[in-house]
Amino acid sequence: MARKDLLARVIHEQIVGVVREDSVPAAEAVADAYASNGIRIVEITLTTPDAIDLIAKLAIRYAKEDIVLAAGSVRSANDAAAARRAGAQIIVSPHTDVHVIEYAIENEMLSVAGAATPTEIIRAWEAGSDLVKIFPAHYLGGPEFIRTLRGPIRDIPFVAGGPVPLDMIDNYLDAGCVAVNLGASLAAPDLVKSQQWDEIGRRAMLAASIVQSRKTAEVPDSEYVH
Repeated sequence: MARKDLLARVIHEQIVGVVREDSVPAAEAVADAYASNGIRIVEITLTTPDAIDLIAKLAIRYAKEDIVLAAGSVRSANDAAAARRAGAQIIVSPHTDVHVIEYAIENEMLSVAGAATPTEIIRAWEAGSDLVKIFPAHYLGGPEFIRTLRGPIRDIPFVAGGPVPLDMIDNYLDAGCVAVNLGASLAAPDLVKSQQWDEIGRRAMLAASIVQSRKTAEVPDSEYVH
């Protein structure tokens, strides 16, 4: 999928389901709970054991299900290359690394760089990042921080980096984010530990329904393209 189409897809879906677990079986179960319950963009963080192998496995599994896979916590171009070979189409980082952004652009992958200050946000954008993840949004001031940034910075698309509680999805989107990262608010540690995959799926479905209820107007898909 072309970068422009991937960008439009994120803006349309508005949710990126983040999988960050301590074991492959748990991560696989969480990813499946997301994908089966309305989360169409699934991010496997590279902090997850054997994350690259898991991305490759899920890329095959979801090939006919219109699921887009992202690799998260990508900190080097080598990591980005491994994720691309495995089947990821989106590269997400907690920081801004020009080499990672350049690799993504050169290989028609969507780049999502992390930033926490106005200077970092603008530098990430000018380096070529397609989306800028405000991370960690909650601890930086939440939706009000986003709304304040939106005063002087109106041309850069923001993603709210987790943790984002389910009852704050509307607030972040209303404040000016084009999408939110949802991880622990869906796959809460206690639910993962007790293998309550159905409850994680229920939460994923609830999040998807919140976004679906907002879709009353078409969102432009070209405003933020470099």
